[in-house]
Amino acid sequence: MVNNILGSQANLSTMLAQSVNNANQTSVTPSLRTSGDLQAINDLQTNAPKITNELLNQLNSESIASNQKVGDILQQQLTSLFTISSTPSMLNYKLSNEELALRTVISSQNEGLLKKESSGQLIERLNTSVKNIQNAYANTSDILSSLGQLGHEQKTFLASSQQRVERTLNPYMESTNRSKYEDDDNYLFELSIKTKEGDVINITFNSSQGYDEKTGEAVDGFSLSYEVNGDLSEEEHKALSQVLNGVGEMADEFFKVSENSFSPIIVPNQTDMSLDFLAGFNSEQLAGFNVSFSTTQNDALDTGENNLDLSYSIDEASNQQALVFKSEGGQNEIDFALDMSTIGGKDTQQIQQYLASLDQSLEDSRVNSTEDDKKSAFGHKGDEAMQQGFALFKGAFASMSSAAERYSNLESLADQQFNDGRAMVADLVDNMIINDSRYQGLADKAPNTLGSGISKLADFDATFSYALDNGDYQPKSTIELSQATEQTQLGDLSGVTQSKNVSSHFDYQYSRPDYYDKEESYNVGTAIKNKELVGLEQSHEVDVDTKMHAFNPQTNQYELQMAMKEQTVSKSDIRLIDDIWLEANENSHNMSKKERVESDEKQAEFKTTSSHSHNKLVTLIGDLDKLAENKDVRREFLTNLSQVNFFMDKK
Repeated sequence: MVNNILGSQANLSTMLAQSVNNANQTSVTPSLRTSGDLQAINDLQTNAPKITNELLNQLNSESIASNQKVGDILQQQLTSLFTISSTPSMLNYKLSNEELALRTVISSQNEGLLKKESSGQLIERLNTSVKNIQNAYANTSDILSSLGQLGHEQKTFLASSQQRVERTLNPYMESTNRSKYEDDDNYLFELSIKTKEGDVINITFNSSQGYDEKTGEAVDGFSLSYEVNGDLSEEEHKALSQVLNGVGEMADEFFKVSENSFSPIIVPNQTDMSLDFLAGFNSEQLAGFNVSFSTTQNDALDTGENNLDLSYSIDEASNQQALVFKSEGGQNEIDFALDMSTIGGKDTQQIQQYLASLDQSLEDSRVNSTEDDKKSAFGHKGDEAMQQGFALFKGAFASMSSAAERYSNLESLADQQFNDGRAMVADLVDNMIINDSRYQGLADKAPNTLGSGISKLADFDATFSYALDNGDYQPKSTIELSQATEQTQLGDLSGVTQSKNVSSHFDYQYSRPDYYDKEESYNVGTAIKNKELVGLEQSHEVDVDTKMHAFNPQTNQYELQMAMKEQTVSKSDIRLIDDIWLEANENSHNMSKKERVESDEKQAEFKTTSSHSHNKLVTLIGDLDKLAENKDVRREFLTNLSQVNFFMDKK
C-alpha cells in the first residue's frame, strides 16, 4: 500500500527476502573477521556506534554469540531507528523485534505528522522506514560476521526473526503499482485486542489513492496508529504477539488479491487463510479480539469492495467461546458463527464425523434444485468462493474444539464435570454398541453421518451461509450443526443425554420459489448404576423437503414441477439389568412425491407417489428361567427395570 521503494520491488516481503548476510545491502563494512582482534572492535565501534561497548565486550568474551545476545544487537539496531521523543512508551516488558519494527514505522510517521508534511512526504518516510529496518538486520549480520560469530544458529535466528517481522508489517506495507490514480483505491486494516485485565490494544492502518479534481493531480492519503490503553505485562505481550502473527498471516492472503478486486465474482482468497492460531489462544491473558480488513476500488461496475470482519471472544463466567465471521466481496457474501463451550475433550473420530457431515450437508444444499445433474447452483466461480469460505469455517471449528480441550485440561472444575461424567459414559456406550455381540443397532436405511455414541467434544452451535446476489438470481446455502449435552442424577442412577443435529437449506431468497431442506438428528440417552450402563436409548431421524419449479414464459410465472417429502426414523432402546438384555428396535420410512407429467391439456397433470414401511423387533437375551422360577428374582428385576424406565422417561 505504499509507493515502490526501489522501483522493481513491489512490497516488504520482496525486500526482506534478501539474505541477512548480503554484504551489498549493508551499511557496515568491517575490515577484520576475528573476534579476538581489538582492531575489529574499534572498527565496529566506529562504523556501528549504535551498538554499546558493554555488549561488544560481552560478545568478544564468548566463543559463540547466543541467540539472546544476537537479539540484543538487533534490539539496539531497531531501537536506534526511533525518530522522535513522543514515541509511545516501552511499557513494562521487553519489546519483541516485530513490535519494535512496527513502532519504528509509527515513530517516523508521527514525526512527519507533527511537521505537517504532505502525504507524498509521509509515503517517502514509510519507504525509508522499510529500508532502515532491512539495514538493521544487515548491520546485525555484519557485526556478528566481523566478530567471527555468525554461525548457522545465528543465521537461522535472524532469518526467522525477519520472517516474523515481515508477517507483522506486511498487512500495513502491502504496495500496489498503479497506472491509473483516478480509481480511488482504499485499504483498511483494523485490529482491537482486549486483555483479561481490561486493557485494550488498537492498531489501525489506512491507505488511499485518488484524484483531486481541483488540482488535477493524484493524491495519497495515509494514516497509521498503534494505541495501548493500559500497561501490558510480559505474559500479555506474548499472548498479543501470537494473535498478531495469526491475524497478520490472514491479512497477507486478504490483500494479495486486492489488485483483482474489479471482478464481480472474485472475493479475497480464503484458500490459504487459516484460523489455526485460535487453538492456542491464551485465554489466561486475553479476552478476545476484533479484526477488519477492507479494500475498495471504484470501478465502472461498482463491485470493487471487499470486506472481512472477524470477532472472537471467551467468557469464563459462562465457559463459552464465540466466533463471528463475515466476508463480502462483489456478489459474494459468506457468514459463519460458532458458539462453543470451553469444556470438552479429545475425540478425533467424532470430529472427523462432524466434518464429513458438514461436507455432505454442503453438497446437499449446493445442488441446483431445477436440475438432476448435481451441478452447483452458484456456477463455477461462485462455488469456488463458497468452498474457500467453507474450508475456513471447518478449520475454525477444529481449532476451537482443540482450544476447548486445552482449556478443560487447565480447569479443575471442567475436570470434575467432564472426566468424571461424560467421558466415562461415552466409553461405556462405545463399548456396548461396538463390542457387544448382542447389540442389534440402528437401521442403515439412512446412514448416520453424525456418528453414534456420545461425543466427548465441547458442545456447540455452528452456522455457515453463503449467498450469491446477481440481481434476479440469488441462490443461498445455509448449514447448521449443533451438539448439546446434559447430565442428570436421580437416586443411585445417573446419566448423560446428548443431541446432535445438522441441517442444510438451499433457496433463491425469494427470487424464485425453489428450495431444498434436509434435517438430520441423532439423540442418545443413558442410565448408569454403579458405573455400569443399564439403559441406552438412541434415535436417528432424517427429514427431506424439496420443491422444484420451471419458468413458464406464457404465464410469466414459475410452475411447480416436483415436490417431495421424505422421513426416515430409526430407534433402539436397550436395558441391561441383572444380566438380562432387553432390546427393542423400530424403523420407519415415509415418502410422498408429486411430479408434473407432460399433457396436452390446459389443466396441469401430476403423478403422485407415496410409500410407507414400518417394522419393530424386540429381543430378550439371558437366563430367563430364573425369572420364571424365582418370584423374588423376578420382582427385583421388574423393580429395577421400572426404576430405569422412569429415569429414562424423566429425562
